[in-house]
Amino acid sequence: MLPGLQLKVVNKFLMDIMGSELPFGGKPVLFAGDFRQILPVVRRGTRSDIVRSSIKYNSLWRDLEQLSLTRNMCADNDVDFVTWLLQLGSGQLPAVYDVRGSVEIPREMVYDIANLIDFVLPQQMSLANIDEFARKIILCPKNDDCRKVNHTALQHIDGAQRSYTAIDTVVVDDPDEVANYPTEFLNTLEPDGLPPYNLTLKVGSIVMLLRNLDSKRRLCNGTRLVVTELRRYNFKARMLSGGAQ
Repeated sequence: MLPGLQLKVVNKFLMDIMGSELPFGGKPVLFAGDFRQILPVVRRGTRSDIVRSSIKYNSLWRDLEQLSLTRNMCADNDVDFVTWLLQLGSGQLPAVYDVRGSVEIPREMVYDIANLIDFVLPQQMSLANIDEFARKIILCPKNDDCRKVNHTALQHIDGAQRSYTAIDTVVVDDPDEVANYPTEFLNTLEPDGLPPYNLTLKVGSIVMLLRNLDSKRRLCNGTRLVVTELRRYNFKARMLSGGAQ
């Protein structure tokens, strides 16, 4: 869900283009979402910061017409789950040990990582059956969960693995400053938009580009590739849909 500040920018932009004082320049705009599920993301923000950044806190909210959807098409065949999900979003589930913001998740909805991977992915994976599992993904709420899933799923891929480590030294003008950046500390850093310090891969592993390398060849941020060869300092990969290598 877009933060309220971005809506103000779009509103002002359309008003200038259309030369109109009407909201969004008189253009119809459709917003879709559920406040119970996709609130704006505020980096290190508090509950109040998130509420203030939502569209409902924006002055444009009074000019919007609200239309409510009543049928869950994704889980239409599971009435119990739909009911539980609505109660969860509305805050109607009882708290656990009177701890605010906590709920008890039914046991049948809980899977450990190993069982989840066995359910989604094949027991054995390689380039030979890449089409069988390349279109399947597991969504994770946190980066730590994603790392655990990746580590466990890697064991399902046939073949030997190889680890690639990042540079763990700093370049400073004062040699004494090096002591402030020990190797052990550098190895724990995981900046946004960069791969982990220790990247372990196998032939058949699926990776994702984090930079725009060549837009004409569709090598852009978010492009998924499959590893086809492991080398000493780099690896070779191809796009899952074929094409560039």
